Amino acid sequence: MQQSTLKLSLATCAVFTALNAHADDGTVSIYGVISASIESVGASGGTGGTKSTTTRVTDNNSRIGFRGNEDLGNGVKAIWQVESSLRNFEQGGSTDWGQSATLATRNSFVGMASEQYGRLLAGYNDTVYKSLVGSTADFGIDVMAGTIADSWGTGPGFYQLFSRGETRLKNSVHYISPLLSGWQGGVSYGVDETQTNNTNRSRLSLAVKYGDGPFKAGFGWDRQFDTAGYEQSNSGTAAAGKHVDFAKLLAQWTFSSTGTLLGAGVERGSYQLASGGQTETQTGWTIGVSQPVNERFALKASYSKLGSLNNASNADDYKATQWVLGATYAATKRTSFYTYATRLSNGALQNANFGFSPLTTGTNASSTVVLANGNTLHSVGVGMSTSF
Repeated sequence: MQQSTLKLSLATCAVFTALNAHADDGTVSIYGVISASIESVGASGGTGGTKSTTTRVTDNNSRIGFRGNEDLGNGVKAIWQVESSLRNFEQGGSTDWGQSATLATRNSFVGMASEQYGRLLAGYNDTVYKSLVGSTADFGIDVMAGTIADSWGTGPGFYQLFSRGETRLKNSVHYISPLLSGWQGGVSYGVDETQTNNTNRSRLSLAVKYGDGPFKAGFGWDRQFDTAGYEQSNSGTAAAGKHVDFAKLLAQWTFSSTGTLLGAGVERGSYQLASGGQTETQTGWTIGVSQPVNERFALKASYSKLGSLNNASNADDYKATQWVLGATYAATKRTSFYTYATRLSNGALQNANFGFSPLTTGTNASSTVVLANGNTLHSVGVGMSTSF
């Protein structure tokens, strides 16, 4: 034990020594968020298993990262970032199945940035469908973002009800334009390094957003090439010439007289089937409102709905709805407290789940869908978040 502790201490010293050594050549920073809540959760009514109500301590998207830049001259900088999830820190860094996180589990890249030309990144990073108009964007419609009550695509996209086409993309290149008269756009492209069966399952995302005073709007489009099938059931299968598409539109308005933020979004998923010419489609929408009571305290609410899976058998059984009620209190600039209540109701063939810490009714550690179809999920919690 003493030898292990000594090795850890030496490794920690080496990291900070390296950061300090490079500080004179550029800017290096360490940042992160620690967030956890105590909550009561449960699932009932599923056809293949339920989860009785239980009390648990839940990590809410905790993370740590290292980023830096170096001036290359002429207004251009080299930029880099290595970010890692601290998910399940309340369990010693292990999931319910004993899996542990590794370094670079979140956005990690190298690239160049310029105020005049924008940013060009390569590595493992959020698509612009996510970063510009998704769950990590600066829209306030996802009212309890970063908690289990998050209803946007924070896990594998098909867990949640809205922004289901977003992802963190491996083996990818991203370009994000500078902000010009309120407009900003971007493109992401991910290569398929494991091409099989004459398929190239690359991925392309496009997004653009606009902000002017109290008004903000955005549009995003994402395509998975040579991919067929409905994501909820099989995460897509390789199929030459087929594709899975998502498109969404967002808008929000902040009323200057009251500070009320009101926003809404609509998203359409299109899934070509592996055989034949049939395409299944599904539309989801969300609406959110945030009302500040004073400079520190705010009340929040949202409602999201996932519609029928058109052209599928028992199309209405793929529906889902979720409502969220919450409140936040900013104790300081870095530390806040929050509380939430949410209820997610699935159709008989649907298994949409909570974000970050989904509920499970199965024990298959290799599966991304471990909740039985048809469950109604509920959660009530109170938590604390601090950033550094």
